[in-house]
Amino acid sequence: MDSPKEAKRRLLRQQGVLHPHPEAVTAALFQDSSFFDPGDLVQVKYEMLRRVEADQVPISQAAHEAGLSRPSFYQAQTAMQQSGLTGL
Repeated sequence: MDSPKEAKRRLLRQQGVLHPHPEAVTAALFQDSSFFDPGDLVQVKYEMLRRVEADQVPISQAAHEAGLSRPSFYQAQTAMQQSGLTGL
C-alpha cells in the first residue's frame, strides 16, 4: 500500500501536473511544509504568480524559486488570466 505522499505523487502524475523537477523548487514556503508540495506543479505555479503579483518579487526570481523558466511564468500567467486556476 502506498504512503499518502506516494499516492499523491501517483495522482499528480496521472493528471499531468507533477513537477518534473521538484528538487529545483527553492521557494521558502515549499521547504519543510506539510501543505506546500514542490511536486504539485499547479501549487508551485500559483505561488510563483502570487509572489510576483502580491510580493512584488521579480519574475526571474520567482521563476527560479519555482524551478521553472521565465517563459513558463508567462505561460502560467496567460493561462491563469484566461482560465483561472483550471488553466494552470
